Amino acid sequence: MSIAPLAALGIAKTAFSIIGSLADAARRPSAESAGPATTAVSAQESPWHQIGRQVDVNSMTKEDLAKISAMLYDQGLISLSDHATMSSDPSFAGSSNLLTAADGSGRVNWMAEFQARMARHSERGETSAVAQDERVLGILSRLQAGSRGVTSIRV
Repeated sequence: MSIAPLAALGIAKTAFSIIGSLADAARRPSAESAGPATTAVSAQESPWHQIGRQVDVNSMTKEDLAKISAMLYDQGLISLSDHATMSSDPSFAGSSNLLTAADGSGRVNWMAEFQARMARHSERGETSAVAQDERVLGILSRLQAGSRGVTSIRV
């Protein structure tokens, strides 16, 4: 069975992105060694709020989601696994298309998309994929809360 050229390109692009992220993670100081003096975020505004104000999780392109995912990962706010899930092409999950429709400018409601993915994975009994989808929905919810001015949220 052969892989379509675009799928192979997507796989290579994501692989290089993950390798780059791993290299960055190896150079990044650990969270334990960072003291309170190194924190640039004010006590009233979390990184989730700062990033959330810049995005609308209900209307972003795939590229926008990948950039936001990279920002969150670079700040140590999400795991590499979550970053890979948010920034990869849906064709990796065996689907050539999104489960929800993008608008005319390629913007997707990512909350609805990951809810649809979670429902599909649940129907198929794919518990680890359901758990991953739940984590991504939690991340998107925190960004959404930040965009509304909520400075903290417990998940």
